[in-house]
Amino acid sequence: MYIHKAIFNAAYKQAGSLRVTDIRIGLGYTAVELDHKLLGLSYSFIKEITPASCNVLVEAGCLIGKKASELLKGIFSYNLTEASLAIATANAILNKQTDNTDILDLIEKNDKVVMIGYFGPLIPLIKQNTDNLTICERDAKKDVMPDYAAYFELPDADVALISATTLINKTIDGLLNRIKKAKIVAIIGPSCTMEKSVFKDTPVTHLCGITVSHIEKAKIIVSEGGGTVSLKQATRKECLCLS
Repeated sequence: MYIHKAIFNAAYKQAGSLRVTDIRIGLGYTAVELDHKLLGLSYSFIKEITPASCNVLVEAGCLIGKKASELLKGIFSYNLTEASLAIATANAILNKQTDNTDILDLIEKNDKVVMIGYFGPLIPLIKQNTDNLTICERDAKKDVMPDYAAYFELPDADVALISATTLINKTIDGLLNRIKKAKIVAIIGPSCTMEKSVFKDTPVTHLCGITVSHIEKAKIIVSEGGGTVSLKQATRKECLCLS
């Protein structure tokens, strides 16, 4: 089963009569709020959005009040805005506080670490444990491999740190299929859907995402174009071990 289909199934089962009460689509993140003060986040693919018409999202203005189950259907869309809304909705339903594990403490000196997506704050922390770090990223940066290098680097990885944005653009399955021997495979970032059942029978060992601790603050940050660093003041890091 594809991961995005598994996320849809897990969230749909719990969606019930929940409805959308607020939506914010910012420059960095997308936020969806549901009944009972449930808020989920996902990455906004702003650079990739090149609408052929005047509308980026045809249903804009009609989304608040919809059933959460309706928004979840967007997870199958190739429109990245619709997919981001769907993942944020799923995260609002599924993400709960959990016992935290620091996966960086599990990295050993001789481990080959492959990072899919550029997580700047993690790089110096990883290099305290190992110098064998390969970063694969779509946006060109110094000392960074192109994104397609991931398919060649992952088979030899001892530790794979994969951006949760791969859940939105549906590249996650292809990446996981390239993992052969990694002892740690972590999906990381605020877009991470933290539901164990979704990753059953996959190489994934850890889900490292967030829960929202201050809903109104988080919505303001998203609306004002805030990114991961800004969201720290309104969220709590979570890391769920799947073993």
